[in-house]
Amino acid sequence: MLNEQGQQTSEIKVEIAGIKKDIENVKGLNSRIDTAIDKLTDVSTSIKQMLAVHEEKIQRQEQIDEIIFDKLKERAGEIDNVHRELSKEIQHVEKRLLVEIKQLKLDIGGRVGILEKYRWLIMGGAFVIGWFIALNGSEILSMMK
Repeated sequence: MLNEQGQQTSEIKVEIAGIKKDIENVKGLNSRIDTAIDKLTDVSTSIKQMLAVHEEKIQRQEQIDEIIFDKLKERAGEIDNVHRELSKEIQHVEKRLLVEIKQLKLDIGGRVGILEKYRWLIMGGAFVIGWFIALNGSEILSMMK
């Protein structure tokens, strides 16, 4: 029995030694897990800071985009106004040029009419003088001698 008790005691001692090793291993795992949790906490904090910075950048970019779109709309309105004004001015100039062209046409037509009248008068006068000379040519030549 003693031997049995001694054997049981040594088994118990072996088991206790194994349990002690397991406890030490668990302590080591716990310290590693604590270290990992600390590192993950640091990483999480860094990620939060980076996300905050990126969120701020995105908000600034959205504000800039909004300003740019407002400026584009403003410029488009200005371009439309300038286009309308230029179209009106072109139409006004076109009408004025057409009126001036018509006036020039009338002036030139009147002058051409006067020149044609003089042409016919000169041709008629030349015809009369030529006819007069043809009829009285010999008398005129004798007077000149």
